[in-house]
Amino acid sequence: MQLVTGAADDVGMERTTDDGTTPVRWAAFTRLAAAMALLGLAVGVSFPLLAEYLGVLPDGAASPRLLTVSLGMGLVLGAANWLLTRHVIGIRLRLLAGRITEVAHTVGNPVASASGAARPAADLALPVRSSDDLGTAATAFNDLLAALDRERRFRSVVHATNDVIVLLTPGGHVSFVSDSVAGVLGWSREQLVGRHAGEFLYAEDDHLFTATGAPITHDGEPSQVFAVRVRHRDGGWRHLEVSSSDRRDDPDIGALLLTARDVTERLELQHRLAHQATHDALTGLPNRAAVLARGEELLTGSTGSARLAVLLMDLDRFKEVNDTLGHSYGDRLLAQVGPRLRPLVRDVDMVARLGGDEFAVLLPDVTVAEAQAAAARLHAALGTPFLVDGLALDVDVSIGVAVCGDGPTDVGTLLRQADIAMYAAKEQQAGVQVYDPLSDGNDRSRLVLLSELRRGLAAGQLVVHYQPKVALDDGTVVGVEALVRWQHPVRGLLAPVGFLAAVERTALIEPLTDAVLDAALAQVRAWTEEGLTVPVAVNLSARSLARVDLPDRILDRLTRHGVPARLLRLEITESALLAEPARAREVLRRLHSAGVGISIDDFGTGYSSMGHLKHLPVDELKVDRSYVSEMSTSSEDAALVRSVIDLGHELGMTVVAEGVEDAATVQALIDLRCDVAQGFWFCPPGPAADVTAFLHSASAAPDLA
Repeated sequence: MQLVTGAADDVGMERTTDDGTTPVRWAAFTRLAAAMALLGLAVGVSFPLLAEYLGVLPDGAASPRLLTVSLGMGLVLGAANWLLTRHVIGIRLRLLAGRITEVAHTVGNPVASASGAARPAADLALPVRSSDDLGTAATAFNDLLAALDRERRFRSVVHATNDVIVLLTPGGHVSFVSDSVAGVLGWSREQLVGRHAGEFLYAEDDHLFTATGAPITHDGEPSQVFAVRVRHRDGGWRHLEVSSSDRRDDPDIGALLLTARDVTERLELQHRLAHQATHDALTGLPNRAAVLARGEELLTGSTGSARLAVLLMDLDRFKEVNDTLGHSYGDRLLAQVGPRLRPLVRDVDMVARLGGDEFAVLLPDVTVAEAQAAAARLHAALGTPFLVDGLALDVDVSIGVAVCGDGPTDVGTLLRQADIAMYAAKEQQAGVQVYDPLSDGNDRSRLVLLSELRRGLAAGQLVVHYQPKVALDDGTVVGVEALVRWQHPVRGLLAPVGFLAAVERTALIEPLTDAVLDAALAQVRAWTEEGLTVPVAVNLSARSLARVDLPDRILDRLTRHGVPARLLRLEITESALLAEPARAREVLRRLHSAGVGISIDDFGTGYSSMGHLKHLPVDELKVDRSYVSEMSTSSEDAALVRSVIDLGHELGMTVVAEGVEDAATVQALIDLRCDVAQGFWFCPPGPAADVTAFLHSASAAPDLA
């Protein structure tokens, strides 16, 4: 509030009135004071005459002296009346008038007073010095001032809040808006008051008003909360969360009360988080979560009969790019995959990155032939070198195709089927492979088996048996092979043949491999503490060998169990090595350089060539049991075993014969200079306790023949 000085200083001053009329020289209160002074003078002058008239003085007794004294007394009385009226009563009235004028100014400009420039109410209060009418007037003024101060405080709160408070007339026009609108929408109060609210709303939000422009309210719901987009002064749009309250029947408000909060940043953050949850940060493509959601939507949507195809792609030789040039090159290569695939599919198709160098494509409403043709196009596109910083990077891709059949199928099953087909494409080096239910054997019992095994892993139902490997020259135990078993709660102890083939086609092979590694290394640690130094061999599948994180997983477990790398050996089949030879070579080199031994298992059953062998960090060959078991009766098998032993020795490798079950085979292997033998003739696979007893008893070499 701005103090108006001299508002009641009306003693003989000329001033111009607000309406421009002729100024008044003598104000009413000034005339009253003058009249009181004249009255006092008149009383003094007329006193002798009044005294003679009343008989107090005899006629003619009023002497000049008495008249002079009476005139002086009249002047004194008039002056006293003037001072009393003008300076005693007048001061209190002028103060009251000045404060009323200041309060009137405050009420007339409430927004300015709410900005903080007003004087405190305590400074405007009038002193109450008496209980007369002026004292009563001062008390009433102070009460009014207190009420106005409360109103001023309320207005300050309204205009200072970050939320925008708006009053809309029944016709939808703005009758009041708080100052905070400037910070939220950029508009000033003056620019908004009197305008229709619909002018500022997004076109799709015009349903909030009737055809006549009146805001829509719902009977029985006096309060509502809704979201709208409102035009900012700069031309952009802000998202507001609006709480409305119908106060048109309130005599003090008589309008629709709206409280609006700017939630633009909150919604943008929510959108960013939602996008991050369903999209890959590197490529910007949808991620696995988006694939699962979109797949379920397509399979359970209104079309119902639409056929959905899933293409699962894995880049071959991508690890070479990372290892040779660094991950920055690999990342930029991956970022080019989406733009290269997107033009080759339809708008309804989804191209996604599942993680690492795995990508997926969802093709709704296609046949098997159409899905296979699409996969062939994508395979050809990814076969073209990727240009990164002037370098042409050449990678290949293996694609598995799965199409839902007539029966119920979920997207998770399609992904698993495409994954099986993709690994089949790797093994066969076919580029594109369509899922074949006959080769998969994916019946209900198999799915139940996998589900039970998943629970069995969590429950610790897997156990590891060990079979010793014996040196043929002196009969000492040179190591053991870890062989997984499943202690099924209903079917008893299951050998690997009962479940391992099914597991190797799924991602379940990874936690199974980790569990076997942990159990085997823990047992090696236990034997070491007993004074037994026994290396252990663990089998790896082709799927595990293709994982770029395999070396880290293995080396981390060696450290965790406190086992030297030289006491661990990994056995890989020939087919696993041929699936992705470049990646397998890099993984095995890293493990071998850390001290882990590498063996080729079941040698002779695959298609390994001399060229492959000489480039692999392999130090042991294991002759397959199918040849060893028949070598004493079959000259062809004996010749093959002899060739493998000679080949291994020429390459500087140790040769191990599996499946040795009789003395004749042992002697034949000794004659062929085979290094190590393994089989029931020495010790069948058994629990750690049984094998520990065998290890202790084998300190003296047995009669091998």
